[in-house]
Amino acid sequence: MVRSPRRRAPALLSVLAAAGALALVARAASAAPPLRWEVTVALRLTPTNGAPVTVRLALPPSDATQQLGEVTVTARGLEAEVVRDGGEPHVLLRGKLKGPRRVAVTYGVERQRSLDAMPVIEPLEAPPPALLPFLTPSPLFQSRSILVREFLETNVSPLLDAPGPHDLVRSVFQVTRERLAWAKDGKTLTLDVIRSGRGKRIGIERAFTTFLRCARVPARFVEGIDVQSKTRRKRVFWTEVWAQDRWWPLSASSGWVGRAPRSWIALTRDGQRVLRSDGSATVTHTIQATPREDAA
Repeated sequence: MVRSPRRRAPALLSVLAAAGALALVARAASAAPPLRWEVTVALRLTPTNGAPVTVRLALPPSDATQQLGEVTVTARGLEAEVVRDGGEPHVLLRGKLKGPRRVAVTYGVERQRSLDAMPVIEPLEAPPPALLPFLTPSPLFQSRSILVREFLETNVSPLLDAPGPHDLVRSVFQVTRERLAWAKDGKTLTLDVIRSGRGKRIGIERAFTTFLRCARVPARFVEGIDVQSKTRRKRVFWTEVWAQDRWWPLSASSGWVGRAPRSWIALTRDGQRVLRSDGSATVTHTIQATPREDAA
């Protein structure tokens, strides 16, 4: 920070007082109480062949910005197991159905929005083993595809070759938003989105995650819910990148960097499905979310 020359003591005191006031505001903002929500997932299970059914529903994993609260399951005639330990908490339902069955899973969740600004992030040439899964190609994130490399070389390289400071992640973010348009009938798979230049939000975010991996930036795809959404399933998608010993959120499909909306709750990461069944039943679901009475 460049400081102006000191002219008079009163002026300096005014500056210091203002800085102190700003610091107090920043501390007060960072200490703001979390938002608390009660989320209910209503499932409808319909058997297809009379075989036993297994259904797995993801729950919000607890981390620095969100905390999973009490979980209750109403599943008459089915065995229900709540798994809270580890990075992938979930509800597991098992049993044999004679007809359609309704199940309700209700949980509390607290959300605290991070106020930190995302730093400039550099590619990792020699990543530690723990980060290799977030750089390695996969069926959803084909980061070694020639199509992906050509997209980056054509659209991102000119930005990085221009004079001045460069930010690789933000350059990829900018180009993704400029070159891949959202469309209601757009594609959902990475290579299809790149070929057509159009994608649904899930497709654009998958492409963005893939671009970052190709650029040697550890990245993982996140699916969650927006508890303030009025849609039936409230699905939202974003990407997280690794730097300074933590994951930083950003979303090329929605247009924000470093600070996820406070109403967005993460459910699964890196392509895992929020709801999975074994195939012996069709499962549909809707989600309702209401603020808790003790919410700030």
